[in-house]
Amino acid sequence: MTTLIIEIPDSETNEISDIVKAKGGNVVYVNTDGEDLTPAELESLKRGIKEALLIKEGKIKAIPFSELWND
Repeated sequence: MTTLIIEIPDSETNEISDIVKAKGGNVVYVNTDGEDLTPAELESLKRGIKEALLIKEGKIKAIPFSELWND
């Protein structure tokens, strides 16, 4: 599956979301309210979305909460 990040006007969100979902895709909403993301933030967001989709598809396992604070 490919991850595609696009910016669209708020008025078009529902129509585009319906098209993506009809094709079997997932929609993740990120509203920056006019704040631009830095390249590092955008790359981190892309990695996070990709990882979440892999977890959802069962291709990788999520880290249990109990292991997140095991330092």
